[in-house]
Amino acid sequence: MLFVHRLKIALFSLLMFGQSQICAGANWNNQDIKTTTNEFGEVYDYGKDFYYELPEKPKPKPNDATLKTYLKRYINEPKTFFGFKVAPSNNPSDFRKELRTEPYITKQLEKTALLSYLLYEDGKVVVDALSPAERFGNQLSNPTPLPSRSVGKTFTSYLLGHAICSGFIDGVDQVVDDWPQVANSLYHGQTLLDLINMRAGDQKAAFSNRVYGPRERGVRHAPLNIHMYSIKGIQKEQRIYNYNDLVVNTVTNYIRFKVGYNYQAFVSDFLRNKIGIEHPVYFMAVDRYRVAEDGKPGVGAYISNFSASRYDYLRIAREMLNDWQSDNCHGQYLKRVYAERVRKSRPDQRFMQDLREHNWPNHSYESYAGFFHTDLYSISGERPVMAMDGYGGQMIVIDFEKGRIVVTNAIYNNFNWKRIVLGMIEDGKI
Repeated sequence: MLFVHRLKIALFSLLMFGQSQICAGANWNNQDIKTTTNEFGEVYDYGKDFYYELPEKPKPKPNDATLKTYLKRYINEPKTFFGFKVAPSNNPSDFRKELRTEPYITKQLEKTALLSYLLYEDGKVVVDALSPAERFGNQLSNPTPLPSRSVGKTFTSYLLGHAICSGFIDGVDQVVDDWPQVANSLYHGQTLLDLINMRAGDQKAAFSNRVYGPRERGVRHAPLNIHMYSIKGIQKEQRIYNYNDLVVNTVTNYIRFKVGYNYQAFVSDFLRNKIGIEHPVYFMAVDRYRVAEDGKPGVGAYISNFSASRYDYLRIAREMLNDWQSDNCHGQYLKRVYAERVRKSRPDQRFMQDLREHNWPNHSYESYAGFFHTDLYSISGERPVMAMDGYGGQMIVIDFEKGRIVVTNAIYNNFNWKRIVLGMIEDGKI
């Protein structure tokens, strides 16, 4: 029976290996970029590994037709990666607005792959800017679902706090051994805090969006139980900062287990009744494999990625800010993970050099706390700033002390994030 089971695993892996994957990073081998033509014009083909996502540092830089092609794919992700849909709230939360124009942000929207910029401060939306029609604005509007990428990690953390406050989970110190899925894996014996701080000693099992084992594969290439099987026997190592998607999907599915496998209903109630979403939110599954229906344990797989409207991203962030400031149960959860933040550190000279140079959005934050980036290098003292940073320029940064939130959505990150995101958080100015 063990041989048959392993044969099934091998056949499944072979099948999945043939599918296109979502892969992070830059396209290093760029000598032979091919082109195709579609309704937008001549489009660069960066290879099968980058069909669904534009490389973070594409070479050559994409032309407008390529950007519009990828934007179309991003918008269509809810149809490509089957998951589940959360309907809008019957009573969406609204925003007060007192708008001003920021000429530099307008220029960024006209010249770069930036799609949307929202600034919230003093209880109001004060900057609300969308790509103009002659750029990308004819492809999107306020209700358009835009991908979260790693912003979904932080939503998972917030959802974990909701599960704690709802009585399903004791707290972040809970050991995850009550879940059969982690039996005999390196996550056995670990607390939720170990996992959400990305310090689970799992660097031999996963890194970024890759999972190791008998062979390397993308996290989205197989359901979680397949990955768990493949890494059995890998021992926990030194607890260093190891940013990866496997641990996030582990936490996501642990929440599903703790809410009695009624995950869709749990998430829907959270978004519709606590956040007050205005437009549908779409959650993703593993490639072409549908997620499990509620009430069915051990079937399908959930991941943290989702698509939402630009305003609904701001609604999620605003609710975090409100929770923090009101010091309710959810706010106490956020304060606890912030207090337990850990310095980013790896025995990797290139990583540590990048961290010192602050040359990428998530390298601008020197610590990590419960799937949030924290300790912005340019802000002194204990000012609580917590950030969500997603592949391709999806950013949400919350200054809990100043009551300020910046939200960006983009096709890829070629905009001046240091000036319009970090600069705004630092002192409220571009």
